[in-house]
Amino acid sequence: MVPVGRTVAGVTLGVVLSMIGITIAWSLYLFFGGRSIETWLASLFFGAGLGAGTAAFAAWLHLDRETSLVLSLTALVVVGAGIAGAWGGYEYGSNQEVKCCAMPTVSPIYYTALGSAVVANVAGLAFAASRAFLTRKRHTQFPNAVH
Repeated sequence: MVPVGRTVAGVTLGVVLSMIGITIAWSLYLFFGGRSIETWLASLFFGAGLGAGTAAFAAWLHLDRETSLVLSLTALVVVGAGIAGAWGGYEYGSNQEVKCCAMPTVSPIYYTALGSAVVANVAGLAFAASRAFLTRKRHTQFPNAVH
């Protein structure tokens, strides 16, 4: 069963932090006098992916049950997936313009933020599900009073 609360919270927080990452990337690009589109796109993808990955990491975090190696691997997976999702969202959003007569109604930046948040949270969900499946018989170090 998919924990809907964590997924919704992760995507919502992911979009917010992704937009904050995009704003920081844009500010740094302007402040340091970036001139090439490649530099802007790289900072856009990394800023959005880092923000969405941080949100997904926070949404799927289990401090009481995970080792530092698993936490590091989780962070690497969700941030990498966030960067890949940002790239995919940008590619999708930049191709929404109809060539003959219309302009896009939504900026490719929106699709970048949304793509990074969704893909990072799907990766976090997949990682948490596979981790739970692989360690289903092992007991935790600390008893959980809730369950």
